[in-house]
Amino acid sequence: MNNAILFYFDMNVSDVKKINGNYYFNYFNSDYVVHLYKRDVYEIMEIYYVNLELLNNGFAGYEIMLTKNNDIVFLYEKEYYVLMRLPSIKNRMITFDDVLGFDFAYNTKINKLDKSNWANNWSFKIDFIENQFEQVRGKYNIISSSIDYFIGIWENAISYYNDNVKGNGRKCICHNRVYYDMDLLEFVNPLNFVVDYKERDVGEYLKSYVMNNNFTKESVDKFLVCNSKESVCTLISRLLFPSYYFDVYEDIVVNNRSEDDISDIVLRRNNVIYVVYLLSLKYSNFNVPIINWIKKEISLQGLI
Repeated sequence: MNNAILFYFDMNVSDVKKINGNYYFNYFNSDYVVHLYKRDVYEIMEIYYVNLELLNNGFAGYEIMLTKNNDIVFLYEKEYYVLMRLPSIKNRMITFDDVLGFDFAYNTKINKLDKSNWANNWSFKIDFIENQFEQVRGKYNIISSSIDYFIGIWENAISYYNDNVKGNGRKCICHNRVYYDMDLLEFVNPLNFVVDYKERDVGEYLKSYVMNNNFTKESVDKFLVCNSKESVCTLISRLLFPSYYFDVYEDIVVNNRSEDDISDIVLRRNNVIYVVYLLSLKYSNFNVPIINWIKKEISLQGLI
């Protein structure tokens, strides 16, 4: 990697450390990372301009560095990488206030980063996963016995979204994924940025929290933050989308992760639907539709 950095950036560095597939080094008292780029290459131009706009508005984040030929990505050992200057911030675990406070509009013309067409995106992804899993069904016993349930939840998310979300919510810079135990440096990493409704980040943080922690109705209430019926219905749709299951599923099928890692998700599957019920109950004054099967399931579990 030292030679690649010299070739693409004219930066002569010696002490380069590889950590989790990325390369870190210091150059003239600034810290840099050569970050593996895993997203579609066609998105990188918009990521770069969003990042530039945020920095120009005082955002304390990474700075994407161009190669000497003004390219954003470069090829190294058949993989794409991006060089970025690290921000001068103290790293720590993010909080829910960080998620709410990350609220940046944008002026850059964006099409490829816009992920707000949830129903179409989800329908396409379900079809892909169903076809994919049929090829390997006999190899994974835990997934074989649980995937139909989570596909059913996902289809509920699509139906609920189509029936109740008008799609007129405010869009802003969001993240592909947000986790309750994510560190701040990863949270401000522009390679994780997308454009979507704010409920995307709130929903992903909340799902991660309740799937990995013991919680009560009172402790989770502070996360149920909405200001309109549209916002509530959008957040319910996002919560119903079982990203927590299918992200792990994909890692198992594609990257050979242990299938045992999905067992706890299956066991804790009622956690998220309980939160959906609490959200519907909290904002009943907005006449938010309550999903009958969820109310029935929660009642059978003795939670109401």
